[in-house]
Amino acid sequence: MSQPVLIKGVKSGMVLRLDSEMYFDELLPLITEKFEASASFFGNVKVVLSIEGRKVSEEETSKILNIIRDKTRLRIVAVMTEDKDVEKTFDDKLHAISAVEDKELEKKAAKLEAENKKLLEELQELKGPINGRDAEIHIGSIRSGQSFETSKSLILLGDVKAGAEVTAGGSIFVMGSLLGNANAGAYGDRSAFVMALELDPLQIRIADSLAISEDQGPSRLKGRGLVRTKKKTEFGPEAAEITDGHILIKKYDRSFLENCKFLSQK
Repeated sequence: MSQPVLIKGVKSGMVLRLDSEMYFDELLPLITEKFEASASFFGNVKVVLSIEGRKVSEEETSKILNIIRDKTRLRIVAVMTEDKDVEKTFDDKLHAISAVEDKELEKKAAKLEAENKKLLEELQELKGPINGRDAEIHIGSIRSGQSFETSKSLILLGDVKAGAEVTAGGSIFVMGSLLGNANAGAYGDRSAFVMALELDPLQIRIADSLAISEDQGPSRLKGRGLVRTKKKTEFGPEAAEITDGHILIKKYDRSFLENCKFLSQK
């Protein structure tokens, strides 16, 4: 074999062809070199990997996947051995994976819709204006670079994208994802809170208390003064409020509504 390690991109995946005569340990540095050199070319895509030219054990396959993970941004969704009809097999595997992912997205969307309906019903059950003030309803998402401000409480039917900002004199209810900045209790009301179906903000301010995210990864809520009372283990609405001088993230449920100082004020 002229090249002991050969990487070939095909329509729906990637073929890694290895020399059948060399020791596997001798191939590892060559595999590392190949993927490192081609990392920028392949980019961040989801692919099925076919390993051909020789039989590889589970341990050897694991080593190859670790190299790909360390040296590239490729997302390997399945690994297959040598196949005569590579293109068809790639397509079949990707379609099967996509079907599973679509079902998961449908389940999450249905759950979001149910949570949204339930929360709106609970808000409508509240007697009188929220904290002595009316709430302003905004329909639509706030996109990066945009801001929205109200002297009242805010009910936003949409998302607050990263780089966007919402400010309210009262509390903030986001019936979607909160990924940007939120400022509640803008006029000094420390009992105000920030609620969202998906609460993953860059920054939250409540009255004079501020919590800032330290990073932009999936677990960025560990920022200064912003703490979850319980580890997030399931998808669902949460609320941030001041407790003992710290902004805490809590599950937004009936118990929260019954104990919330902001909502209990007349």
